[in-house]
Amino acid sequence: MEQMKQQPVETKAQPQNSPYPAQKPAFTPKPDTVYAKRMKEHFSFFGIGSLLYAIFYTFCLYKNASGITYPFFVAGTLFYFFFSMQKLGVPYKKSSIFYLVSIQLLGISNCLTDSPQLLFFNKCGIFLLALVLMLHTMYADHSWDLPKYFTACFQTIGTAISCLFRPFSDLAAYADTQKKNKTGKKSYFIPVAIGIAITVPLLLIVTALLASADAVFAEIFHRILEAINFETIFGTLFMTVFVFFCSYAAYAALAMKNIKEERADHRHQEPIIAIIITTALCFVYLIFSVIQILYLFIGNMRLPEGYTYSGYAREGFFQLLTVCILNLIIVLIFLYLFRENIVLKILLTVLSGCTFIMILSSALRMLMYINRYNLTLLRILVLWAMAVIFLLMMGVTAFIYKNSFPLFPYGMAVVTVFYIALSFAHPDYWIARYNLDQEHLAYLDGYDLHDNQRYLSTLSADAAPILLNDKYNFYIKEACDSIREEGFPESYEEMKSRLNPEEGAVEELNWMRLYYLKIEELSEEMHIRNFNFSIHAAEKYLW
Repeated sequence: MEQMKQQPVETKAQPQNSPYPAQKPAFTPKPDTVYAKRMKEHFSFFGIGSLLYAIFYTFCLYKNASGITYPFFVAGTLFYFFFSMQKLGVPYKKSSIFYLVSIQLLGISNCLTDSPQLLFFNKCGIFLLALVLMLHTMYADHSWDLPKYFTACFQTIGTAISCLFRPFSDLAAYADTQKKNKTGKKSYFIPVAIGIAITVPLLLIVTALLASADAVFAEIFHRILEAINFETIFGTLFMTVFVFFCSYAAYAALAMKNIKEERADHRHQEPIIAIIITTALCFVYLIFSVIQILYLFIGNMRLPEGYTYSGYAREGFFQLLTVCILNLIIVLIFLYLFRENIVLKILLTVLSGCTFIMILSSALRMLMYINRYNLTLLRILVLWAMAVIFLLMMGVTAFIYKNSFPLFPYGMAVVTVFYIALSFAHPDYWIARYNLDQEHLAYLDGYDLHDNQRYLSTLSADAAPILLNDKYNFYIKEACDSIREEGFPESYEEMKSRLNPEEGAVEELNWMRLYYLKIEELSEEMHIRNFNFSIHAAEKYLW
């Protein structure tokens, strides 16, 4: 019996001559990279840094989409990013200066405009440029193309989502390392965290007990609670906690460095497939391009019955814009998937040339449409998109014959520079100025005139130097006298819901009252943190 107890328990081993391979563990954790190890070693920096950044983020952006704090937020974010990269041992690249300047300019633009559309696009631009900046800083991306960057961005976002709860595991690893090292240096991070975790619930329990024990204390405490805005407290706390985890997860995802830096060459497909598709498209596009030249550009051929040149020109610009975008995508896909072939290069060049004609045709149609009707932000964006696509197609045409052409940096530069120019141009200002031009108003009939007035009342404070200025807006004097006599018995939202959009005659002056009320409310709600230069400039025109 004793001998049996002393015998070790034998594990079932695979026979050496077994035809079956040895079983491997179901999951082998990937070893940490050098950067991931450094991040765990410096958890006190990244943990406290992410917390301070989250507080800074909340202070700058909580219920503040376009305030003076936005440029400072962007500058602080960039400073924290490069300081963190230095802590990880990632060197700074001089080529990052373009992204730094562009991101900062978009941050400045946010406090110079009141347009909701521009503010949305600015934030999207800041996010995308910041994501590319992170990848550019962490990886050797000099050979990356558009598909590689596209997959790298999504892979980084996915990795960051999987790292949302990394602060807990990294805190445990940091605490374990501190115990093992025992260097004699005291770390107050964990004791402070434990103290706060114990203090908060204990304080709530004690306060509740004291409030139930003394009526005077309960009354004072009740008044304090009434003075506290719990919605703001919970909102700021939620934003701070959310940004803390997102910030830490972003650095954890970069530290994992799980994206392969080598760019795979996918140009293995037989070019005959692309040649057949491109030949068919070029045949249709050439016929269409000839028609555009003869009918629209030259105008010396007879149109179908019932058509005028102005009516013909005002059709199809959105369809043409869609085809131009589709052509850009088709050319890029063919260049990235199919082997080089001289016939394919010629056909892609023809397709690009037809795309240039389509872009010009679409732009001409849009300009004639604007001349007959009104200018809107959507129509400005269409013209902007066509100009950008034109320049992108020029870069793609160069890439067809020279594979070393830096297509992705070129495309990033074109889109970024053109959008920054659009953002600083304040489109609402030019829309108001064009739509109130006397020569333009002469083209409008009664319905178009009232439609124009309704649209002008929806513009942002960027348009106030035109809409509230009698030099440009001839409605302003009559509206001013009416407003002074009648006053404003309602708020902006109440007046907006009261107006009947079908009764254009009633809106002859109400659209001006509506816009005036909007600017007045915006100026009253402005304070130091959400100070906006566009709204401040609009205040000067209030009477």
